[in-house]
Amino acid sequence: MLLDSNLVTHAYLKEALTNLQQKGVIVKVHEINARSEPTYEYLDELKPQFEEGNYDALMGIGGGSVLDITKGIATLLKNGGPSITYRGFPELKNKPLPVIAVPTTAGTGSEITYNAVFISAKEKAKLGINSKLNYPIAAILDPLIIVNAPKHVTVSTGMDALVHTFESFGSRKTNPYSRMFAREAFKLLFPALFRVLDEPADMEIRGNLFLGSHYAGAALMNSSAGPAGAMSYPLGVNFKVPHGMAGAVFIDKIVKLNVQKGFYEYAEFYDLINGADHSLSPKEKSFRLVEELEKLCRKLDIPQKLTVYGVNKDNINIILDQTFNGLKGAVDNNPVEVTKEEIKKILHEMI
Repeated sequence: MLLDSNLVTHAYLKEALTNLQQKGVIVKVHEINARSEPTYEYLDELKPQFEEGNYDALMGIGGGSVLDITKGIATLLKNGGPSITYRGFPELKNKPLPVIAVPTTAGTGSEITYNAVFISAKEKAKLGINSKLNYPIAAILDPLIIVNAPKHVTVSTGMDALVHTFESFGSRKTNPYSRMFAREAFKLLFPALFRVLDEPADMEIRGNLFLGSHYAGAALMNSSAGPAGAMSYPLGVNFKVPHGMAGAVFIDKIVKLNVQKGFYEYAEFYDLINGADHSLSPKEKSFRLVEELEKLCRKLDIPQKLTVYGVNKDNINIILDQTFNGLKGAVDNNPVEVTKEEIKKILHEMI
């Protein structure tokens, strides 16, 4: 079991672990230093801890980083060599160990995807180990785990799921299957995010965040990311911004730009909002949705200026270059064409 070191004293998880052991399940716990952006180097440091074990499966309990690390270790234990060898989308010789995912944050959707995100500290690039052999065999979503999550974690991970929802829905690679999950995700996430900070102990809200993030992960897995997701990577790698927040700061700007450029299919999301005016045209509904999204960002105190993360005008080209070089594919999947100049304008307005 790979357990986020911050959760070692979590009473509910300790009780669950005791129950497993009493039922005769042999569990070896490895405490993981849950870095917001795990590196290949850290993965290689961890690997020796597991090499002497005879494991039937690995269980990851933690946020997206811990689940990604679990997938990474599962891959390395069955395939030799340093982790950087498997950067990107490798053709694995051997099937990884089975992974059971127990997320303790409601947002990444890592429990339903094969992606495992890692940073190359040397190259300052976020690449990952992504193999379709690495899907978790089971996921456990329990809102009791996240009911005491700190505000900043709740906001960052919840908005991460919302970014997945918007971008998978609008992607040029979208399809009826991914849109079905995106609509269901939006239906759960949007009202829950408006309420969760005011009612943090409400189990229905927490459960809706969990299930909504799960659906958003399914939507993204069957579609693609977009510009906000792409721009989040250089913001995380270079300025240590948590992944969810790094996408959250851009999503309302990208959605607004899309609507201004004539993408009105967001009307489907607007229709799912309680009290929506269904008599409006798709264009009017889409602009109303932008207003609601901006309202949510204000409610959750999503930064409107990148300067809070230490970004200045001299850094804009770093974000631009990394977005349009290694991650241009995600930008190209936006429902309308987005130019480098348009992204540059957004970045300048946020300084």
